[in-house]
Amino acid sequence: MEIRGQEVLLPLSAVSAFPRPHWLQGRILGSLHEPVYRSHNLRVTYEDACKLCAHEQEAAGLDILTDGAQYYEWEAPGFQLEPIFHFVPENLGGFVPYGPPGDGAKYKPFYKASATGPVTWKRPIFEPVVYAMQNATQKPFKVAFLGPSQQAMICDDQYYGSPQKLAFALAVALNQELKYLVSMGLESVQMIDVLAPYTQDDWQMEAQDILFDGVNAIKFWHVCYGSVDGQRDVFEGKVKEMMPLFHRSRADVIHVETANMGFVELDALRAFPKNKVLGIGVIDAKNTMVESPELIADRIRKGLQVVPPDRLLVSPDCGLGYFSRSVAYGKLRAMGEATRRVRASL
Repeated sequence: MEIRGQEVLLPLSAVSAFPRPHWLQGRILGSLHEPVYRSHNLRVTYEDACKLCAHEQEAAGLDILTDGAQYYEWEAPGFQLEPIFHFVPENLGGFVPYGPPGDGAKYKPFYKASATGPVTWKRPIFEPVVYAMQNATQKPFKVAFLGPSQQAMICDDQYYGSPQKLAFALAVALNQELKYLVSMGLESVQMIDVLAPYTQDDWQMEAQDILFDGVNAIKFWHVCYGSVDGQRDVFEGKVKEMMPLFHRSRADVIHVETANMGFVELDALRAFPKNKVLGIGVIDAKNTMVESPELIADRIRKGLQVVPPDRLLVSPDCGLGYFSRSVAYGKLRAMGEATRRVRASL
């Protein structure tokens, strides 16, 4: 994989979230009609947390860091999905924050954002995140966000009349956001999406076309099977069904969960497109045990049965934001050590 003009074998990255320090709590960034930061104290503590998060990733040897989603409030048990559901809509025009409750028992506590008018990009959403990370590290990093297709499915649409039309409008707005972030110097962007395992309708790829059009950065797509508090949303392997979407996608890197699934989809991944980088999960984001470097190295070698080392990205299954800091960073360091060992053997 090419990173800053150099080929990197078995590039290392993480998905998104890391646990926050105990002194960083609550909501950090304002919504559309608030200041960017809710207080100067929150800004200082947030930017310090980003520095700690970046340092841990650098120590583990990651090639592309993640912002760690340190601006998300993870502290309220049972409500960790709340910021994920609302962060993007609350910063776009056309939405009101709280509509009806979500669908099903798991999502009923989370009120849907309601689209009541044309969705528009009003101001930068992730600008403070990029700025904080640029001051925290000299290494390339990515900013993660919920993809337009999934976001459309968890919103209350009172304007567009179909989730597809809402997704396309969200994609247009987020495309403006991504181009703005790239103009700031952001080198990688990551869409997180759990819709594709449920349905493989091609309109999702049309939304991706809009989202990634003209975005001059490494484009990641993390296909999420769910991991809030160790609870998955998708129980069956869906790689075979999703493979046509992978070939159609405009993402440069497509990342799937493999460690928790026991690499049962390895054969299906042999059909992975040869013009893309495959990201595999080699540490389990649903298990609090810190894996040994030996075990992780064996998992990396499984991935090398499918794609060569220049097209295999090493990563956790999902974000590590629900773990303690000792567990999350212990897993990260073990992953880095395992990757160094496998690289040395190539």
